[in-house]
Amino acid sequence: MARRLREHTIPPTHGGTGLKGYCGFVSEAGSVVLAGIFDGREAAKAVRGRVEPWIRAKMSDLMPDEPDILGGELVFHEVVQPQEQQRDRQPSLFAMVRTYHGLPGQTETMHSLVSEHTLPALMQAPGFRGFYAFRDEDDPNRAISLTLFNNREDALHSHAQVVGIMRGNLGELAYENPEMEGGETILLAVP
Repeated sequence: MARRLREHTIPPTHGGTGLKGYCGFVSEAGSVVLAGIFDGREAAKAVRGRVEPWIRAKMSDLMPDEPDILGGELVFHEVVQPQEQQRDRQPSLFAMVRTYHGLPGQTETMHSLVSEHTLPALMQAPGFRGFYAFRDEDDPNRAISLTLFNNREDALHSHAQVVGIMRGNLGELAYENPEMEGGETILLAVP
């Protein structure tokens, strides 16, 4: 699966598409996670229109289920040491996707909490490389974050710290524990 993703997923996304960055990994649970950063909604839809048919044609034996596609405007975007990784030429990073549920009406509170507490803690964490977060436009009660670290250990340590910060500061507004998927990057290009 990793070989096919490296060799074939990215070419359909290049060429004036508005793609600004991407990350792909196979999670430790075995699911494929592809994340893209685009100039806007229309650019994202155009790339999706190219990639989905290719996945059905070339990867259906490895990815038979319909993909769960989430999208929204980036609220946070912080990267240190941008990196590209293609065809095993650069070392992998460890990517972690957290999905938060139960966030109704907390947009300002969450934004403030992440700005003042979570993001500074992430940026000071050992091995931190990048952070992206957005609220799902199809389900505003759900938020998604993607963090990149040099390795799994740094990512897991940071995850525990972030959950502690959120719980400690949200009090009665606390959400459910986030769903978490992580794995070593196969594809990576961050702006």
